[in-house]
Amino acid sequence: MTARYSLVYSLLFIGLSWVNVYPEWLKLPPASIHQWRQADGQAIVWHYTQNPGFSNVSICNLFAHGDAHAMGEWPGLYWLAGMIDRHVDSPDYPLRWVGLLLLFWGGWALGWLFLQNIRHPLPAASGAILVLSAPILSYYGPSFLPDATALCSVFVMAACLFRADQSQQRIWLWLSGGWAALAILLKISSAILPLALLLAWVGGRLRNRFALGSVWAGNAVAQVAAALFAVVVWGRWWIHSYNARHHAGYFLSGTRPVWRYDSTFIGETLGMVLRDGLPVYASAGLYVAVGAALYWSIKHWRTTPFWWRHTLIAATAGSVGYFLLWFRMFREHDYYAICLLILPALVLWNGFRAGARYLHEKKWSFALGLSLLLGGGHCGWVMHERLALAYHPPTVQSLPPAAFLSPGDLSAMGIPEEARFFCPDDPSPNISLLALRHEGWSGYNFGRQMPADTLARYQTLLGLTHLAVRDTARLNPVYRKGFPVPVSIGPKGWFIYKLAEK
Repeated sequence: MTARYSLVYSLLFIGLSWVNVYPEWLKLPPASIHQWRQADGQAIVWHYTQNPGFSNVSICNLFAHGDAHAMGEWPGLYWLAGMIDRHVDSPDYPLRWVGLLLLFWGGWALGWLFLQNIRHPLPAASGAILVLSAPILSYYGPSFLPDATALCSVFVMAACLFRADQSQQRIWLWLSGGWAALAILLKISSAILPLALLLAWVGGRLRNRFALGSVWAGNAVAQVAAALFAVVVWGRWWIHSYNARHHAGYFLSGTRPVWRYDSTFIGETLGMVLRDGLPVYASAGLYVAVGAALYWSIKHWRTTPFWWRHTLIAATAGSVGYFLLWFRMFREHDYYAICLLILPALVLWNGFRAGARYLHEKKWSFALGLSLLLGGGHCGWVMHERLALAYHPPTVQSLPPAAFLSPGDLSAMGIPEEARFFCPDDPSPNISLLALRHEGWSGYNFGRQMPADTLARYQTLLGLTHLAVRDTARLNPVYRKGFPVPVSIGPKGWFIYKLAEK
């Protein structure tokens, strides 16, 4: 049955990939929605390609101290992509392929969990693909952010826990702990389900809900939880101390709770979430399926086993708490909601469990098939819209794929690899610098203009050598005087100037 499920799931995943235009996306550099944050991740990959030392995590922006060292999460995936890029000629952006592989694997694990309840391969695979049809998951899965990969790691963790229950073997507990550690290190909000499961287990132990001799009745869960806690605390400490040592305060490391803001701001934010967030949080088909699963879950709530019932309650409370703690970020950052997809997945799982005895395979397949068609159409429409934005950015502050140079483009013009650029028309830390494949500074560091004395100081102390713009209107008198030597009109739409020699 698992083999049949794997075949059906693989075919449906290929179909969703075609609908989502993945063959096109996989060739692109950071592009479209939230290009800023995507460029941050790919900047780390680019540095790892040149400097493979795992503990040497850097981006392109040199900040005020001329130091590019900074990180926001555990950099393991960036390092892996960097090693692929360093030793393999293709693909051009391996981080997208790593994300795609883990999206496939995480979806497979979730569908396998559904299979344990419904015992029919086609509905189980359809349920997993429905979750993957959530536009934010489809978009950020083969991308440069860790959020989707973290969620998929949580799905694998849950599958390992279920296998531990089936086999009563501790090795599966330790494997689940490893996947949970990966997920939380990649994104701290991924702790919602692991914490919910741990709380439910503690409640079960206190009420003697587990049979003597079972893997849940001993100390194995506590040992795994303790090891997981130690790894996560060490990882967060390493990240914090690394950034502190390099005076890097760029990546967000704190919360943005709702109680910091007034009622007007809160109302505006909730309106933005309803208007802009919900249409991409889940697909129309997923909303329909979760609604039906919620009905079955409520109708048969009393038959829900103790552990899973309390896991659902704790995960819901944790999701609400997360939303309130990071409230500000939901105004414009849709990817902050990826971790909250754990709720639809849990509701679907429990709906399958509750409805398994009442519906036949044909009814499951028909209902989920319709939902999948609806969800795939919705997700495909969003992905095509975002692909159009990639090639035709809504503002000149974002770059199309054609603006990203190939290795050696600037070297062929006589610009050395150690050159340091200033990109005044870029309000982000890394997009333009990554496109140029050089370190330096951008408009993010200085706002509308770098003062003349600062320009001279950066030349003398920090090695600033060149200026690059895509719009010559950004060359105000200070820049024209400081960078009088045009090096090139191009390539790929870039205007490059050299700093005046002293």
